[in-house]
Amino acid sequence: MKKSVYISGGNSGKWLLLLLLTELAGIAVGSFAALHFRNSGILQKYICPELFGGGFFEVFTGTLLTLAVFLVLAFFFGLSVFGQPVGAALLMCLGAELSCSAALIYAEKGIAALPAVLLMYMPKMTVISAVGLLSVRELMRTSTGLLKSMTSAGDTPNLRSYCMRYAVLFSAAVIISLADALVNNFFGVNL
Repeated sequence: MKKSVYISGGNSGKWLLLLLLTELAGIAVGSFAALHFRNSGILQKYICPELFGGGFFEVFTGTLLTLAVFLVLAFFFGLSVFGQPVGAALLMCLGAELSCSAALIYAEKGIAALPAVLLMYMPKMTVISAVGLLSVRELMRTSTGLLKSMTSAGDTPNLRSYCMRYAVLFSAAVIISLADALVNNFFGVNL
């Protein structure tokens, strides 16, 4: 019989680095895609609403919708033994979305957008990436725990703890969305 291979949760630092590299691959893909599809209405409305005349509500809902969909997908696929490849794909998609919006800003405004991107957008990207990495790490841990419990006599993951961690991540998503909308409302007028 063939032995199953799964990701161990023992050395978290190495796995976070691999997850970060996965997100960086998504960033490269998103930058390339933004240059080829920059006139798309979907990209303008949902990916980067602050650049195309979106107000407080549009920026808030755009950021919250992106994070909420990501977190819900990560939560449900973490409850599956097949969640690990989906988690990696989710991180690539998140990286692509973040870099796509940065590339759109550069494509529209050129080098004049550099201060705004560094002061307003890079902190947002950093915090969203951290939330994404933490959620996929939890997805990997729970998915690995489920796989271990099905293949051997291991303990099943604690579902209550898993739900609480995602509740904290979703609360962070609401705070990030609100902060992003406020910053764009006060300082993003000339973006």
